[in-house]
Amino acid sequence: MNKKFEWENLSKDEIERHFNPRVAVPDAQRYIDNYTSKSLEALNQIEGVYDIRYGPNSKQTLDLHIPKSLENSPLLIFFHGGYWRALDKKDFTFVASSFLQEGIAVANVNYDLCPEVKLDELVEEIVSAFNFCRKKVDEWGVKGIYLAGHSAGAHLVAELLRRDFHQDEKLDEEVKGAILLTGIYEPEVALNLEVNKEIQLNSETASKCNVMREPPHSNCPVIICAGANEPEGWIDQSRRYLELCESKGIAATFKLVEDAHHFSLLDHASDEKHPLFKLITNFCH
Repeated sequence: MNKKFEWENLSKDEIERHFNPRVAVPDAQRYIDNYTSKSLEALNQIEGVYDIRYGPNSKQTLDLHIPKSLENSPLLIFFHGGYWRALDKKDFTFVASSFLQEGIAVANVNYDLCPEVKLDELVEEIVSAFNFCRKKVDEWGVKGIYLAGHSAGAHLVAELLRRDFHQDEKLDEEVKGAILLTGIYEPEVALNLEVNKEIQLNSETASKCNVMREPPHSNCPVIICAGANEPEGWIDQSRRYLELCESKGIAATFKLVEDAHHFSLLDHASDEKHPLFKLITNFCH
């Protein structure tokens, strides 16, 4: 077992460097702008049903992309990042485009952002999105649900995995696997960051949404990834979540991706030529 990274003892500058990806990657905005540019391009290249409503709040919508040439394709439900307070599903259509070409259907999920909603309320939106999708598997003609999230989206996947509804899943609705890309699993970390001025997270909600406190209820296999060029503190979040999964006997794979930082990791995960993309597509098939 790896020794826990003691982030509680860091100086303000150190904690920003370890746990604020936009500080760790000075040209982060260039990568985010590239997400948006690639997504606009993908929007003109792939078919989909956009802004399907799964709940009453303003951003409770998802985009659905299903391969035309394949029946009973697996469904990948994707949750974007943005430290729970930024970005939009439309910035991540490029992710759907890559997996669609490999015969994997994608539900690209939007959700209301902090501080318009509290983090625990945001999590409940994600639960609603998941329940909506799993009730639609027959109608959509998909078979086998996989969860994927990047950054804060990986935390949202972990929130779904620790819910107690997995024992009651019907065979066609059960989660077959989960992919957690460079996640943050202890929201308490954000209490000490400048970005919390935007998130407006408090200690009670942060503790409630800490997915390190209990192992997943789901027994599905998981792939947990981090970038080798990320700060030690951030990588430690993924290592410790791996240990949590392994403590329950869950089949968990940890991948430290070479030459990748927080933002380029998602590019690799959706690049048909990269080993990480091939690992994920093989996992979903």
